[in-house]
Amino acid sequence: MAKKSRLKKSRAKSNEKVIRGSPLNYNAVQGARYQTAILQLIKQMTAEVEKEVEKLFSSETGTEFFSQDASIASQSRILLDKLEKKFLNLFSRRAKAITESMINGSLKSSSSSLRSSLSEMSGGLSLKTNAFTSTLKEKLTAIVNGNVGLITTIPSTYLGGVKDAVSRSITSGNGLQDLVPYMQQHKQITERHARNVALDQTRKAYNTINAERMQSVGVKRFEWLHSGGGQHPRPDHVAMSGNIYSFDDLPIIDKRTGERGIPGQAINCKCRMIPVIEFDGQEQ
Repeated sequence: MAKKSRLKKSRAKSNEKVIRGSPLNYNAVQGARYQTAILQLIKQMTAEVEKEVEKLFSSETGTEFFSQDASIASQSRILLDKLEKKFLNLFSRRAKAITESMINGSLKSSSSSLRSSLSEMSGGLSLKTNAFTSTLKEKLTAIVNGNVGLITTIPSTYLGGVKDAVSRSITSGNGLQDLVPYMQQHKQITERHARNVALDQTRKAYNTINAERMQSVGVKRFEWLHSGGGQHPRPDHVAMSGNIYSFDDLPIIDKRTGERGIPGQAINCKCRMIPVIEFDGQEQ
C-alpha cells in the first residue's frame, strides 16, 4: 500500500506516464554453480589440511612432543607453509577461469531476462539485449579481477587460522583434542563465507550487465525493487523500493560512505531492478 501511494504521489506531482518492464530476477542456478566451483576447491584444501595435521600429531613426532620433544613445532610450521603454498598456487590457477565462467553465465542470463522484460515494456518489440560495450567490458574486467582477489585470499585466511590453532594446541599441550573441533568449525565458517561471497558477486555482475545493456538500448531509468527478504533489511533500501532513479543520477546505497549505485551493488544487497521509461516531455 505504501509503495503504491508513493508512486501515485510521484506521478501526480510530475504528471508523468511510466512504462515498466518485468523485474530482472537473479538466476539462482548461476549463483549455485559459482558457489559449487569455489566450494570444491575449499573442500579439497580443508580435507588435505585436516588429514596432514592429524597425521603429524598422531605420528611418532607428535607422541614424542608430549614427552617434551619440541620438534613438532618446527615440523608443523614447515608442513603448513608447504600446504599454504600448494593451495595458493591451486586457487590462483583456477580463480580466473571460475570467475569468467560465472561472468559468461551472467551475460547469457542477462540477455534472456532483459529481452523478456523489454518485450513486455514495448508491447512485443524485439530489442538487442546482448550488447557488449567497451564500458561494460571495463566493468566486467574489474569484477573479474576483484573476484580473483577474493578467491586467492581464501587459502591464506584459512591456513592462517589453522597455524594459530596449531600453535595454541602445542602451547596448551592438548593437541588434537583442541585441533579437531577447531578445524571443523573453521571449515564451516570458511565455506559459509565463500557461499555468501559467491552469491553476492553473482548478483553484482548480473545487475552491472543489465544496467549497461539497458542504457545501450535507450532505457535510462529503473525502479528499485526491494527483495523483501533477509533478517536485517537495510531501512534505506526498503524506503527506496518503488522509487524511480536515473542511471545518470544514481541513489545513495550506503549512507555511511555516501556510495551511489544500483541494486545488488552493496554487499549482500538482494534488491532488483525494473526497467522503466518515463514520458515527461524529455524522454521519448
